[in-house]
Parts: sequence; structure tokens; C-alpha cells
Amino acid sequence: MDRKLAEQIANFRYRLISSIVSRDNLNHGETSCLIQEAAKKTYQIPGSRRTRVSTRSIERYLNQYRQGGFEALMPQSTAPKPGQIPKEYLDLAIALKQENPKRSVLQIIETLELSGHVPKGVLKRSTVYEHFTRQGLTRQQGRNDSKAYQRFTPKHRNVRWQGDTCHLLHIKDPHNPKRKKKLYLIAWLDEKTRIIPHAQLYLEEKSYALEDSLKKAILKFGMPEHLYADNGSIYSSNHLQSVCGRLGIHLSHTRPYKPQGRGKCERFFQTVRRSFLPELEVLLKEQDLSVQQINDYFFVWLQQHYHEQVHSATKQKPMLAFETDEHPLRRVALETLVEAFLVEESRLVDKTGVFSLNGVDYQAPLELCKTKIAVRYDPFDPETVQVYSQGVRFSDAYPLEIPEHVEHKEPAAQEIQPATGINYLQLLEQKSQKGLTYADGKEGP
Repeated sequence: MDRKLAEQIANFRYRLISSIVSRDNLNHGETSCLIQEAAKKTYQIPGSRRTRVSTRSIERYLNQYRQGGFEALMPQSTAPKPGQIPKEYLDLAIALKQENPKRSVLQIIETLELSGHVPKGVLKRSTVYEHFTRQGLTRQQGRNDSKAYQRFTPKHRNVRWQGDTCHLLHIKDPHNPKRKKKLYLIAWLDEKTRIIPHAQLYLEEKSYALEDSLKKAILKFGMPEHLYADNGSIYSSNHLQSVCGRLGIHLSHTRPYKPQGRGKCERFFQTVRRSFLPELEVLLKEQDLSVQQINDYFFVWLQQHYHEQVHSATKQKPMLAFETDEHPLRRVALETLVEAFLVEESRLVDKTGVFSLNGVDYQAPLELCKTKIAVRYDPFDPETVQVYSQGVRFSDAYPLEIPEHVEHKEPAAQEIQPATGINYLQLLEQKSQKGLTYADGKEGP
């Protein structure tokens, strides 16, 4: 079994137990209830045709994780199992079920055995039932979901964060001023206090941008117990699931085509479009701003405006609500956090000990020439690349050639005075430079 499939299986096993291991001080019997609830659901299990997991298996995964962490959930390589059930046996069982849906699984098995079409003891009830489930032949299929929705608010801060992305506006392409590029806002919102642990604008809606924003949010406000996001590719990536597994965070997603559960984040985006975006558009008419400059204005607006306004739902300022919540924060060592977010890829080392990563050549240890290696790296810090071969770590690789960076200074744009000369974002920036605003509204020194 290759490592990619093994990691997908480990991610699936972690999702089964994440609602348990991501929480502290569970009430008596709550662990058993969560295990039984997970065992009732159907899944698409990586590398398997089964769709259900027994309570005993989930208990085993929980013990493995508590003893050895995320790596203990990796399956051990095993030989293929002999004696697979012939397809024609299962096809006959399906034909009997379709002929009369009221037939029970046990009755169908007994009928096939009595008729001599299937040897006695070959078909098991669980196997046939799982096969019927995949074919949509069980009574559970076709039930409509209730269209009533219930509001949910956690009891404390950092119990659940919502994550979402919105396309905010177009700006000039930094590499080609004649073209426009989309600017994406990736945000995390604490559902209890409505604080924004981190939000930032990026030129691409990519996994590395999402993970960068999440890492910064955890550094500033601690780790959440639960992340709740949509089914977009960046939120359901295998790497994000691995990150959550290594940090002990429960990751779940909204059901497809049912975005109602992310309403709190959508409300924040509306606030951004109503308050921040109009002022930003005025500035962009006067001058060209880089992504970094736009983010600087956004961070000031977030700190001085959004976090200091009384929220209509909580009736509190988000920052004050977060700071007065006595629920303890979960912190993680910086080294552990950085390790958890490293991206892992496979590379082939050539005969000179060189491999390529994101367009840059790296020098690997010479003993790894002509071998396939695994590399782990931070996309925002390409100077350090960890090297592994067959599970053993070697010395880090370093760039073979460091391209010379040349800064091209653009001529300063001619200043054009706005109609009023007054802009809310600039005023907030000035206020931020003069002194920090405390939760009680008084300015500090």
C-alpha cells in the first residue's frame, strides 16, 4: 500500500474519532454515544467497498490514536485477502431483492443456499446488507431530509470555527498591469463570540492560502475544537485533513447544496462588502495598491472597526466577548504547529543528487541519488525542505541556485485629491498608530 492511500485511510479513521479526541472532559457515557452515532452512518471508505464501520473498529482507532497519535492510524501493509465472494453470488442476491423488496437479507441467503446456487456459509448477512446499501436497495434509501433548520451556537469560545471564502473584488495583476486578477478573502469566524481569528486577502484560492490563514488564526487565538467549512476542494483536501489529525481538531463540512449552516460567515462577508469595500474602492481609484497594502488596511478595519462594534446577534463587541469568556484556550508549541502544516510531496532525485520543487532545484544528500524521496516543506519558506526516504529522515535539502531578486520600483503615481479628502480606512489607520483601543473604549498611551 502506497503512503498516499495509507494517509487517506488514516484521515478517514481520524474523522470517525475527531469529535471525541478534539474535546476535553467529556461527560460520562458521551464517548460511547459518539462512537455509536458514528457507527450508524454510511461512508465512502478509502480502499474499501464497505460503507459502514463497527463500534469495535472505532474503539480500536480511538485507542490507537491515544497511544500513538495520528501516525498510529496508518494501516499496516498486508497481503491481499484470499477467498473473495464471487460476483455472481451477489448478483443473484440482488435479483431476489429486486424481485420482492420485502425479502429480508437472511431469507435471501437461505433461499440461495437451499437452491444450491450458493454454498452454505459463504454469504454473510453483513456482506449482503452492505452490498444492498451500495445498490440503494435498503429501506433507509430515499428518505427525504427535513427542511427545518435549527440555530446552533456553541457554549464557549473556540468550540467551533466557521471557514469560508468569498471573491471580494478585482485588482490589477502585479505581473501584468493590463490584466485584472481576482482577490479572494479567506476568513475564520468563532461562532460563539463572532470574533475573526484571522482573515486575509489572497490572489489565489489555493490550499496553501487556506492553511496559511488557519495557521495564523491558531497562533493568535489558540486552537479550535471543531472546524466547519463547505465542501470546496481546498476545505476537503487530504492535506487539511492530515493537519487537523495531527493537531487534534475535528473537521466537518456542510452537506452539498445546503449552505445554511455557514450563515454566520456569510453575514461577516456582507459586513465587509458594506463597510470595508466601498472605502477601499475609493482608494483604488486614486492609486494602485498592492495586495499587502490592501491587507494592511483590512487588518486595521478588522481590529478598529469590526471587533469593536456591538454585534447584533450577541449584543457584545466580538473582542470583548472573546476576552471575557473563561473557557481555557488550547495552545500548541510553535514547532509542533509548523510541523503539522508542512506539505508533503514525492520527488525523484537525479544522478547528481538534485531534485526540483516548485521550479527550484534543491541539493539532496548524495546517498539518495536515483531514488524516490518524500519531501516536507512550508510553501511560504522554501529555504528549508525536509527529506525522507523509506520513513527515515535525512539532512535537509537546500536550494542549488538562489535566483537574484531585483526590485523594480514603479514611479510614484500622481496624487489626486478625492472629493472630500476624508476616508474611513485612513482614519482608522491613523487612530491605530496613535494608540491601541481597549475593550472599554478608552485609548491607551
